[in-house]
Amino acid sequence: MAALESETRQSYLVFACGSSWYAVPAEAAAEVVTFPELTRVPGSPPHLLGVFAHRGEVIPVVDMSLLVGGVSAGSRRAVLVRLSRGTLALTASSVAGVSALMGPLEPLGPSGVHVHLRGPVKSGSRDVAVIDPEGLFDHLSQGG
Repeated sequence: MAALESETRQSYLVFACGSSWYAVPAEAAAEVVTFPELTRVPGSPPHLLGVFAHRGEVIPVVDMSLLVGGVSAGSRRAVLVRLSRGTLALTASSVAGVSALMGPLEPLGPSGVHVHLRGPVKSGSRDVAVIDPEGLFDHLSQGG
């Protein structure tokens, strides 16, 4: 997948985790699922809620609220983000659907996970952080 450009004009799946709204490129969003009871991973950070098996693949579930330093939304639903290296499940308390987003894609912070969140862009009246899925995967793989 190509890196995010400085401004976006493509389609994204827009979803909320708690009170914050996020978007992932539509081509990376495989499906929205209700996940079963999770298997905890010993020694994992709090934002990694656990893993579950789905269609022959073990998928980690990441609570986006906890990842960015907020409070868990406690959702049992997730957006499956499929990349060439694997699949991530990002918790979602609400899904708005696929939208064409426009706006600048500057990192929302200088370090940590915020480097992989871009924007904010507008989806209707909502401010949305666009997730760089490849960058987020790298960040999480390195223990972030």
